[in-house]
Amino acid sequence: GQPVEFDHAINYVTTIKKRFSEDPDTYKTFLEILHTYQREQRGIKMVLDQVSELFRDHPDLLKEFTYFLPDAVQDQAKERLHRAAQQAEMRKRMKLEAQAAAAA
Repeated sequence: GQPVEFDHAINYVTTIKKRFSEDPDTYKTFLEILHTYQREQRGIKMVLDQVSELFRDHPDLLKEFTYFLPDAVQDQAKERLHRAAQQAEMRKRMKLEAQAAAAA
């Protein structure tokens, strides 16, 4: 199943590039995190922390990041990223409620 995963990874990167077209630094940072992870085989925990921070307001991107990771770390990654995604969703909801209250 390599090609399907590969397509998914390409689509994911394209999504990030488009979403942060106004903020190319975020896209660059994401690529740097990936390169460093691949080059240095850095601990997965560090990568997850960096990605969780980078996409802290984008729950969908957090959840999909697991597609990039080797099977061995999938479970650990899913748990960490889903937690980050839940926090992102909560922040989003609070922001919307604050806006609604301000508009009222």
